[in-house]
Amino acid sequence: MEQQEKYFYQAKLSGAFTPSAPVNRLDLFSGRKAQLDRVLNVIFQRGQHAVIYGERGVGKTSLANIISDWLKSLEQHNYQVVRYNCAATSTFDSIWQGVFKELSFVRNFQAAGFTNQPDQSATVPMSMLLPTKISSEDVRFLLQQVGRHPIVVIDEFDRVKDQAASTLVADTIKSLSDHSVDATLIIIGVADSIDDLIAEHRSIERAIVQIQMPRMSDDEVLQIIDKGFQRAEMTVENSVRIHISALSQGLPHNAHELSLCAGFSAIENDRTNVEFSDIQAAIKSAVENAQQTIVSTYTRAVSSPHQNIYKEVLLAAALARTDELGYFAAADLKEPLRVVTAKRYGIDGYMRHLREFCSEQRGKILEQKGERRRFRFRFRDSIMEPFVIMRGIKERLISEESVVELEQQATRTLQSPV
Repeated sequence: MEQQEKYFYQAKLSGAFTPSAPVNRLDLFSGRKAQLDRVLNVIFQRGQHAVIYGERGVGKTSLANIISDWLKSLEQHNYQVVRYNCAATSTFDSIWQGVFKELSFVRNFQAAGFTNQPDQSATVPMSMLLPTKISSEDVRFLLQQVGRHPIVVIDEFDRVKDQAASTLVADTIKSLSDHSVDATLIIIGVADSIDDLIAEHRSIERAIVQIQMPRMSDDEVLQIIDKGFQRAEMTVENSVRIHISALSQGLPHNAHELSLCAGFSAIENDRTNVEFSDIQAAIKSAVENAQQTIVSTYTRAVSSPHQNIYKEVLLAAALARTDELGYFAAADLKEPLRVVTAKRYGIDGYMRHLREFCSEQRGKILEQKGERRRFRFRFRDSIMEPFVIMRGIKERLISEESVVELEQQATRTLQSPV
């Protein structure tokens, strides 16, 4: 393969897989049909608004990014989508100042003096009409003035520290619904429930559709892989697809990263077909190129001057079967820990490790909820799970085949009738 040809495929591959940024084009979007259908139903139903919540990294922003393209594909053109990204310092005022900078209206006015010139018009940002202190009724009034149906996406709402902003957003949703305003608000954030995302929500329950974004299914991850390599004009062996899906742990970011790294490995070896050796190269690359904060958190969690099984327990936690919010019970570690250590442990043999992983001493790599003997755990940062698994493979604590087998066992357990 000539160098120019390699550049061609590398460019195609980089356009198809984007681990560093959410998907922003419909033709690159995969899966999530059920969630997308629910969002569209909210948009088409006057007076309804949506709250999309779930773990970090499951694709909530990507879903919001393709709403405009999806509406156009349905030949629905009377909409305009505005997305605002919140920060820790965001307030109700700053959010809507940002939103209305993106929205505009046409102001008509007469030509000056006694002339025969026709009336003139100018496009004016709606932010110019905002008062110094913004109320929920101000927002409702201005959204009523927008010509086309505005869809306002407020992303990363969980980052907002100002509790008053949460209450005022709830008031805004209630006002928009009560007045049947032809506008839709979509609130997105990392949360376990709507209670964690929006305060005072009881008064707006009838106006809100709650859309939980779980981790992707294996089929949805495979769609990402297949669509991406097809777009890059490359082929991929089935064993590679299966391994990428298992290693991704239902997180689209990791599916993109591993696919990209595996594709680059194939190109460097003068191939357009991605083979099993490429997934091994991708794992090595992903571990070596991991963010320093991820590496530091992992090192702090497993370091000990004495012989221990911290690495093994953390790896078992990353491999454990989880619920739709990423939580697992202590008992869910039994089988993966047996595979990792070739030894059977009772819960008492590793419960101390799980508790320590939730402590400041070990960097709070896990978080815990529930009552004694019913505790559930999950990684505070979901991106840590695939890293821990790939680090375990790199250090030969577990094989790629064992990871796939454990993933398939978990899938069969979830699908089996109760």
